[in-house]
Amino acid sequence: MEMAMQARGKNLLFMGFLAGSIILYLSPLRSLFRFAWGSETFSYIPVVPLVGAYLFYESRKEIFAAGDRWHPAGAVPVVLAIVLYAIGAGQADRLALPNYLALMTLSFLSLLVGGLGVFYGVEAWKAARFPIFFLIFTAPIPEALLDRIVVFLQSWSAEVANVFFGLTGVPVYRDDFLFQLPGLTIEVAKECSGIRSSIALFLVSLLAGHLMLRQTWRKTVLTLSIVPITIVKNAVRIVTLSLLAVYVDPRILGSVAHRRGGFPIFVLALVLLGCVLALLRRGEKKESEK
Repeated sequence: MEMAMQARGKNLLFMGFLAGSIILYLSPLRSLFRFAWGSETFSYIPVVPLVGAYLFYESRKEIFAAGDRWHPAGAVPVVLAIVLYAIGAGQADRLALPNYLALMTLSFLSLLVGGLGVFYGVEAWKAARFPIFFLIFTAPIPEALLDRIVVFLQSWSAEVANVFFGLTGVPVYRDDFLFQLPGLTIEVAKECSGIRSSIALFLVSLLAGHLMLRQTWRKTVLTLSIVPITIVKNAVRIVTLSLLAVYVDPRILGSVAHRRGGFPIFVLALVLLGCVLALLRRGEKKESEK
């Protein structure tokens, strides 16, 4: 009875800590969600904490029963949270908004992770390692890193699109990101990188691997498969729209189908991801039967 009362008291203190942390970071958190709401690239952000909260809820017994005493190791992420907060607050006027929000969000998450360690110990961190890792993606990707990812996807999407054009037999002349087709010149712009759908596929692969696979290397393979799947998806979209513009109606490149028509291609990417997942699960099942 006494141990149950102690556990209940600790749980109440932790809930108070969570509430206090949210109040402390209320202003940057509101800015984060306003920013995500108005951004095409980061519109996925509001979904991440909802999924993260669900993952914590599903693992709550393992997480909150993992530690039965206070642990000083939790002070390390708390100190990190203070450092990140100080940097973000001190450089707020100089930093680009996504970079500032990334710092403040990581500071907030570090504080929560520290609190979890202080109240429930290192074992709680181990039990909650995937939900904690998943919540990191609540922070916007810093501009410098995002730009490198976009350029990488743009470059390889153009390369694969060039191969696909060759397979169709359509006469095409390529000059870097420019493709000249009969009566039409297109550019594989940065918008063709499909960065938003790529991030969505990445997050889906993480969840699918966590829920459906046991071995770490198979989870890693599933997540890495997003790179070629995304590139192929982008190339298919580029070639399809280009051929429709050449042989059906050139106005399609300025239509809603061009700007908003990526959903069918995204479904194709999900199907490809599902095929990779099925192969990995089959291999895992065969190993377990030996």
